Amino acid sequence: MEHQPGGADVQCYYNGDVQYPCHKGFSDLHCEMRRALKQYKLEQCSQEEEEGDMLPALEDAYTTILKGLGENPARQGLLLTPKRAAKAMQFLTKGYQETIGDILNDAVFDEDHDELVIVKDIDMFSLCEHHLVPFFGKVHIGYLPRKRVVGLSKLARIVEIYSRRLQVQERLTKQIALAITEALKPAGVAVVIEASHMCMVMRGVQKMNSRTVTSTMLGVLREDPKTREEFLALIKN
Repeated sequence: MEHQPGGADVQCYYNGDVQYPCHKGFSDLHCEMRRALKQYKLEQCSQEEEEGDMLPALEDAYTTILKGLGENPARQGLLLTPKRAAKAMQFLTKGYQETIGDILNDAVFDEDHDELVIVKDIDMFSLCEHHLVPFFGKVHIGYLPRKRVVGLSKLARIVEIYSRRLQVQERLTKQIALAITEALKPAGVAVVIEASHMCMVMRGVQKMNSRTVTSTMLGVLREDPKTREEFLALIKN
């Protein structure tokens, strides 16, 4: 690494074969990183302010629930429960505040690859919109690229965006598949979710070992039996 002259206020910063112009001692790369960090902080502050504005209404709602259950919200063990529960609910539904554009963040790359890409066993936690109790399990994702791939961690982030909302498993499965299709325009997408639903375990029929499996297949993975079978075999092995 070295600095070389590049004008009165501009120098060139060399890192291997890459040259970054420097302005008053700061490279373009460094400035870009600082701008991105500043933008991230502004977005976080905006989100925290929005969540803070909604917090009192949620606290009041949980206080009402406690009273409706015959509890005394003023007793020691429950004094902070409405606030804790409100913050927990905001976290469990934070996906409403996020978009695919926010998390992809230019992480889609041109790549000469046209074989299956699979990320399996992605942990998933969500809330059933019918009873507001959890369902959780694993998500398996596969797609067949058209010379464009996405950072692997972004697939898990897409799962997080849609699972951190009030959901039903069928819709969640389809939303994940459609989001990947829109972002990458691949030849095909497959999403399989296996989950346990507390609304069937803790209440209702109370079947402890039941699991629900849903799938969405799009493009080649829906139309071509061999490609679909390859995906299903790989997520099971």
